[in-house]
Amino acid sequence: MLGIITRWYKQLVVTLRFSLLAVFVTLFILSMMALILISYFRFIHSMEGLSFKLMHQSSTIAFNQIHNQLKNAEAKSYSIAQLIKLKVIDINNNDEIISYGINFMQQESDLFYSIRSIAWGSVNGNFVLTEKTKKDNKIYTTIINRISKPPYQKVFTRDTLGNMIEVSNSKNPSYDPRIRPWYIAAEKSTKPVWMGVYTFELTGFQGTSVSTPVFDNGHLLGVVSILIRLDNLQRLVEKSKVSPNSIVFIVSNKGRVIAFPQLNLLTQKSSIDIRDLKSSPWIVSSFNQYSNTHREEFILRYLNKKYLVTYQFLSTFGNERWMIGIVAPENDFVSTVNKTQLITLLINLFILVFGVIVVSILTTRVVRPLKKITEEINRIKQFDLKSDTHIESHIKEINFIADALSSMKNGLRIFQRYVPSTLVKKLIETGEDARIGGVKIQLAILFSDIKDFTTIAEQMDPEELTPHICQYFDELTQIIMLNNGTIDKYIGDAIMAFWGAPEPVDEPAINAAKAALRCIARCAQLNKRWVTEGKPVLYTRIGIHLGDAIVGNLGSSERINYTAVGDTTNIASRLENINKLYGTQIIVSDTVYHNIKDQFILRMIDSVTLKGKHESCYIYELIAETRHEVSYDLEKYSVEFNKGFTAYKNQQWDKAISSFKACLAVYPLDTVAPVFIHRCEHFKLHAPDDTWNGTWQLHEK
Repeated sequence: MLGIITRWYKQLVVTLRFSLLAVFVTLFILSMMALILISYFRFIHSMEGLSFKLMHQSSTIAFNQIHNQLKNAEAKSYSIAQLIKLKVIDINNNDEIISYGINFMQQESDLFYSIRSIAWGSVNGNFVLTEKTKKDNKIYTTIINRISKPPYQKVFTRDTLGNMIEVSNSKNPSYDPRIRPWYIAAEKSTKPVWMGVYTFELTGFQGTSVSTPVFDNGHLLGVVSILIRLDNLQRLVEKSKVSPNSIVFIVSNKGRVIAFPQLNLLTQKSSIDIRDLKSSPWIVSSFNQYSNTHREEFILRYLNKKYLVTYQFLSTFGNERWMIGIVAPENDFVSTVNKTQLITLLINLFILVFGVIVVSILTTRVVRPLKKITEEINRIKQFDLKSDTHIESHIKEINFIADALSSMKNGLRIFQRYVPSTLVKKLIETGEDARIGGVKIQLAILFSDIKDFTTIAEQMDPEELTPHICQYFDELTQIIMLNNGTIDKYIGDAIMAFWGAPEPVDEPAINAAKAALRCIARCAQLNKRWVTEGKPVLYTRIGIHLGDAIVGNLGSSERINYTAVGDTTNIASRLENINKLYGTQIIVSDTVYHNIKDQFILRMIDSVTLKGKHESCYIYELIAETRHEVSYDLEKYSVEFNKGFTAYKNQQWDKAISSFKACLAVYPLDTVAPVFIHRCEHFKLHAPDDTWNGTWQLHEK
């Protein structure tokens, strides 16, 4: 018989649709039956444990709600103390303290229900109390000034928007914060201190408070206190029900009732012991059992009923430990579990029917997304990352592959921002690994920098500075890449780019010059817009040099960077920095000048010797692409400047000054001629040595 079945199985050929449906239905039915049977027997034998777990989950939520409210009050008290210590809040300015207290209550009382009062008591006896009441929804501010003669007390009443409603005055106030327990306890401590339950002298209400001392160089300035009335804690426990008939309450380890539903403790003259709650004898029994066993979770049997009980330590207040207690009838959870089992069975049956339909549809859609995935893989292999192919399927594995492909494409797009895409395509086409090494080729290298960026960064908030500088980088990067440039790196506020690698570029110096002029023009447009938006302008300076450099993969065996190094790179960086001296924006070397002079408008600036170099060279300012873009008579200016520069080299100082002043007459906004006028004036008083040949020695990088 077994052999017949084996032969029949080997000869059996079924469709993928039937196979998936058969596997799905079989596994689902077996899983559902196993789940229902296991759940049933576990329910029968572990009813109490299951109910208690549900109770524990619910009680943890209630505990966290109350615990977070108290911890938030402690954190707020400490943070306000730090603000005072750092002099963000001026304790000698009552108006500032009042304004902060009102803003604090307007914001915090809605987020954290238990916080209703904040107080400040200074070492000289001054006192400020701000309280927001729930009953009439008003904000009351009490001020006691003991420094004035005579001392006075004022009470300001405001609405929730801070508008004044009423002011009352009284003289010779009797309240002195320095003799109150909350002040004395904080004075002896260096951190927030919780008090036990006590009566607030000004209002007569009962509550607790967390107080934080404020010290300055070891001297006490005063105490910040956040007051929590018992009625606020009562509302918290009333809102924190874990089941329909559960009771959540707060009690001390000594049995003092701190908060109990429907029990008004606010104006009680003395505390209530939990053992005196005649209306809730099962609560009393739970506390007695906890006191005897100190078990935080247990089942209480009282009058043939079972109750789930938890006691969790909340915090230490004065010399008492507060606990949150939760007592709930077991039936609250058992009835829910019974209903849940029935609902689970119905849902499983619905899922089975729905699953059969879905699997039947999915089997007809397997080939289509797989074909799309194959096409997408081929595009990624060609490093075609522009388009996104949406692959939709109800099959998890196919979705996983599609998500992985999408993540891979996004990762490659991000990777493309770090490494030139042409380099990556080349590696993919040749199948080569990214090895360490470089080649010596001619590059046009551009360095840009932002004037006074350190000052701008210090004055702007980091959250405002980051998008501001990123927008700047994005605009300049797009211009450089559109002009066939390769972004090497971002160095602080600087950009390093080059032309000629990894792919050859025709006329790299011309491309670099075009990119530089367009970057300056785009920055001018952005600065106009940023001024209207109240943002600082970013004045860009650029240096360009053309020469041989080592370019390739440089770094270690663990991490490499495609970059260019060498003297050409250093010269480009120093040319950018020279802009500071002459007040220019784009300075190019003489090698760049000879490559672009027929297509751009430039002017000679100076003959200089760069730091670390022995040979002198001429440097030029790149002004524009066409002559009509220049706002002054460049030919007339150049004639006068050449006369002045010749006289300057011949040490004819007065003649040079006259020519340079003539330059200013042609172009009043010129920043170069004033530099030479200043030098000539200096040399008239301090003549250069005999070896001076008109070349300016630069000592800065």
